[in-house]
Amino acid sequence: MDFCKHEPLDVDEFGRDRRSRPHHRKPYERPNRGQRGHSGGHGGHGGHGGGGHGGGGHGGAGNGSMVDESADLESRLSSLIIKVGDKNAPTLQNNLEALSVVLEKDFTNHETTVLRTLRQCVLELPWKVTVYSTVAGLLNAKNSETGAKVITLMHGVLCKSLIKGDWCSVKVIMRFFALQVATKTISASTLLSMVDTFLKPVAGQTAGVVTAQNSCFVYIAMTTLLWAGQALKELGSGELEARLSVIEQYVDVHGK
Repeated sequence: MDFCKHEPLDVDEFGRDRRSRPHHRKPYERPNRGQRGHSGGHGGHGGHGGGGHGGGGHGGAGNGSMVDESADLESRLSSLIIKVGDKNAPTLQNNLEALSVVLEKDFTNHETTVLRTLRQCVLELPWKVTVYSTVAGLLNAKNSETGAKVITLMHGVLCKSLIKGDWCSVKVIMRFFALQVATKTISASTLLSMVDTFLKPVAGQTAGVVTAQNSCFVYIAMTTLLWAGQALKELGSGELEARLSVIEQYVDVHGK
């Protein structure tokens, strides 16, 4: 695709890689708490022997405690992100706001953990994509630099998914970007430029060319527009109608 400087691989009309990898991906692995005891163990060895070695043991125990606290905090942050929105409670909006406050507070020291967990949750918990898009929007509202890092991360994941031909992930990530228009994290024109990249192979003189790959592109573009439909109204009917016209023409040809 143009925005990733790479042409996608061959797929069927549902966006599945023809080389079809297993559908049951390995669930997201939470941080390994088993390492915590290992860190403290090294500190204890320093206490054996003479006084000099004993002092080293105390230092090792102190360092192990700091690592232990950091690992515990990262584990709790990951758990909060993973579990938010599991229950559609009346307090969901308050829970999302509270989570964004916690993440923004600890983002500087635990950026990698927060970004990694958000990425995996979007990809592996697609039924909660609205939850994670809201979290991303709240983070952006509190700190635009944090929001930009989330968007940059997901754009990179999108490009890698295109390169690998992982079309299920491409569909979910485009859905995530569509929801970011409503949160004002990205503009409607930015999203439409991304959609245009998928529609480019079936627009203009190539509109009559029906292939499984083109059908996949049209399907992704169509579902993306559906998730951003309300927000795209701000651009006026002309912008949205232009894309819907391309989709309609392709569907008409496909049905003949």
